[in-house]
Order: sequence, then C-alpha cells, then structure tokens
Amino acid sequence: MQNIVVVLDGTEHTAALVAELTSAGAQVTAIGQNFREVVAVMNHGVYPLVADLADPEQWPIVVARVEARFGAVTEVIDPADRLAARTAA
Repeated sequence: MQNIVVVLDGTEHTAALVAELTSAGAQVTAIGQNFREVVAVMNHGVYPLVADLADPEQWPIVVARVEARFGAVTEVIDPADRLAARTAA
C-alpha cells in the first residue's frame, strides 16, 4: 500500500487530490498548518496532522509519526512547496 504524505495548501484542488488518493486505496496523511486545513480533508482514509512546517524540528517528527503508524513514506506531495520554503530559510 502506498503511504503518501500530502502537505495541504488550503485549496480545493489539493482537497480533491487527497480524496482521489484515498479512494484509490492509498494511506494518506494530510499535514496542515492549522486545524481548519486538516478538517477540510478528513475522511475515512486520512490520517490528519497539524504541524508548523516553518519550524525545522517539526517535519522530522511528522515523518517519524507517520512511519511509526504506517511504515515507510513512499511519496510526499507538496503542491505549494511549503517544505522547500522551510529548507530555504
């Protein structure tokens, strides 16, 4: 089973992507910067997490939690490049 982490960006496009991935059978973890972003995509197959990705210490914690629960992350989807912004800072 695919273990996909999606970094939410608050758009309908990304919410639809999360729904499509879960419908296809992937295990999806949705990472939002706030509770509102995460609640918008919660459904039967989504593991929701809230994290401040501008904080360099939080991303490794997120990955460790996801991998402890579901195994190795097979893909990270970050439509708004929030992770790239974090590593560039």
